[in-house]
Amino acid sequence: MNPDRFTALYRTYGPTLYARCRRILGDDAAAADATQETFLRLYKHLDKAADNQHALAWIYRVATHYCLNQVRNRRRRAEPVAELPELGGSHLEQVLLDADLARRLIARAPEKVSAVAWLYHAEGLGQDEVAEVLGVSRRTVVNRLAEFEKNAHKFARRSDA
Repeated sequence: MNPDRFTALYRTYGPTLYARCRRILGDDAAAADATQETFLRLYKHLDKAADNQHALAWIYRVATHYCLNQVRNRRRRAEPVAELPELGGSHLEQVLLDADLARRLIARAPEKVSAVAWLYHAEGLGQDEVAEVLGVSRRTVVNRLAEFEKNAHKFARRSDA
C-alpha cells in the first residue's frame, strides 16, 4: 500500500465521489458515510487498481453499488417525516411520481441491473461510460438495460391492473 498514492486519489476523487453519492442517496451525511466507506475499501484493495484511471473506475463501481444497497436497505425501513411537502401543481406531482417509480424500479432490480439502470437513467451516463465505470462490456450494459426495461413494463402492467 502506497499512502502517498492513496492520499492523492482521495484528494483528486473525493469531492467528485461525494457528489455522486449525494445524488444517489439524497442526503449529505449518508453521502459522507458512503464516500468514507468507499475509500476504506479502496485502502484495503488499492493493489487492484493498476493506475489512476482503473482506480477511478473501481471507486465509482464500489461507491455506486454501496449507495444503491443503502437505497435498497432504506426502502425496507420506512422513516417517518414531520410534515408532508406541498406539491406545486400537477406537473410537479407527475415528476415526483415518475422519480418515485424510477427509484422503486431500480431498488427492486437485481444489483447488477440496478447499477446499470441508475448510471444510465438517473446519472445520464452513456452506455460506453456505464460499461467503463462498472468494468463490463457495452453489450452487457445493453442486455442489463433491456432486462430493466422489460421488468419495468411488467411492473407497470401489474400496477395498471
